[in-house]
Amino acid sequence: MSFKELTKSQTVIAKVIENSIVAQKVGHAYIFSGDYEPYLIETAQLFAKSLFCESPDGVEPCGNCRNCRRMDSGNLVDYMEVEPDGASIKKEQVQQLLSDLSLRGAEGDRQVYVIHQAHKMTPQAANSLLKFFEEPGVGKLAILVTTQPQLLLPTIRSRAQHLVFRPIDRERLVETLVTETQCTSDLARLALQTYPKWEDAREALHNDWFVQAYGLVVQLVEVLTKRPQELLLFAQEKWLGHFKGRNELRVGLELFENWLEQALHFKVRTDYVPELFTKEQALYTAFVKDRPVHKIVHAIEYVHEAIRRLEANVNPQLTFERLTFDLQKG
Repeated sequence: MSFKELTKSQTVIAKVIENSIVAQKVGHAYIFSGDYEPYLIETAQLFAKSLFCESPDGVEPCGNCRNCRRMDSGNLVDYMEVEPDGASIKKEQVQQLLSDLSLRGAEGDRQVYVIHQAHKMTPQAANSLLKFFEEPGVGKLAILVTTQPQLLLPTIRSRAQHLVFRPIDRERLVETLVTETQCTSDLARLALQTYPKWEDAREALHNDWFVQAYGLVVQLVEVLTKRPQELLLFAQEKWLGHFKGRNELRVGLELFENWLEQALHFKVRTDYVPELFTKEQALYTAFVKDRPVHKIVHAIEYVHEAIRRLEANVNPQLTFERLTFDLQKG
């Protein structure tokens, strides 16, 4: 990404960042929020690259100097990224980051760290970061990337400059994935909805596992619609054999949650055309036919609760079996 490209879709964001660099008034903390995390991360990397570049053209990184090459290869020691360890960013991760930052910059006077999915920080991790925000030190820049800024601590939001990105044109991204992976548009939309990183979405679409996951969600809805008494049997014979472990089960639950949210829109709006699982129109119709709105809402809440149990390290099999009982109960 370049500032020229950023300006095309995020004019205000690009201008704010450019002005801060030119005026040498870069803040100590920014929140980048928007609907598509990979784009936010790319912008954070561009921001950092401009600050580290040895021969920038205005604010545009040259791409050829030692620091630019190190940024591209992931070997610039004064640039750090923190990602969730499993379902959350833990206190130990933030403490390790702060320990690294407490040392003087290894090669200069600037250190930049980017926290992916910042809303997934545990309360302990967020409080550790908050203490650092109060006395960040000279030359240190934090960029918190999130699709759910409302989940950040209010005290963190109040100590950072919040840049809200305009929605990304998802259809262009879908077209790119369809071309690169030869998948259907439906699968591409689901992958973008499910995976927070572009690379992960693309990798999933190259993998038969994701295609099979799509089919199992459709089967789950069919069983729930026509034979709800067989949900537990379906879970044991098919679902849990495919979604093995905490991370895979989370993907399956998020795919199912996407279905339920589309079904809710389909139920309350007579003119609504589902944007996901688009070939399953007949199943949407059957699913919502005799199911009141509150039961669909309850199903979504049950899935949310199942995801929370996974994050709390509850056994994945027990988590899904509990969900089947909740869904049967309605």
